[in-house]
Amino acid sequence: MIKAILFDLDGVIVDSLYFHYLAWENMFNKLGGSVSLNTVLLHEGRNSFEILPILMEESKIFIPEEDREKLINEKREYYRSIAKLTYYPEAFETIKELKNRGFKLALVTACARKNMELSVDKENQKLFDVIISGQDVAKAKPNPDPYLTAQQKLGLEINECVVIENAPLGVQAAKAANMICIGIESTLGREYLQKADFVVNEIKELTGFFPVLKR
Repeated sequence: MIKAILFDLDGVIVDSLYFHYLAWENMFNKLGGSVSLNTVLLHEGRNSFEILPILMEESKIFIPEEDREKLINEKREYYRSIAKLTYYPEAFETIKELKNRGFKLALVTACARKNMELSVDKENQKLFDVIISGQDVAKAKPNPDPYLTAQQKLGLEINECVVIENAPLGVQAAKAANMICIGIESTLGREYLQKADFVVNEIKELTGFFPVLKR
């Protein structure tokens, strides 16, 4: 029986990925290069230190190892300064309904905790029984570690958890954790989500998948 729903954040609950792209683009523009929105979307789920070499290769800009942490911190600060975040339609209404139906909820994101706190206010953070940010795991998506960490903290079995994802690497992470995954076509088409068990157009459709456990 499914007892928990594990949500990705960026691209699932909050419409933020374009601002992440703008922050990366600003960083690489200053260094004389450029990156593409599609690359950022396809590699969403990796932590910043993992996506950086991919963007370096695309932009043809090499950043010495000793400079990377400073630049990533500047990129994160710039993101927080420009982000004008909105939630996907009925995102938190859907999450509240699923909580009311008796499901345990987890928020599992690769972003820094400060970015998560920018996206989700303290009141909405209380909806989640567990929150896992990029700093809480050694290996980011597509490794299963983020979802397995959330599952363990929830105190449930793997087969009692369902993952909600919008990106190929997130879907890979869910399947590597041996969890059912529902993909949402919020940032990429379903051709990128073929490894998910189910695909929906919008987050509000999730209520049709989960019956009431308890009221």
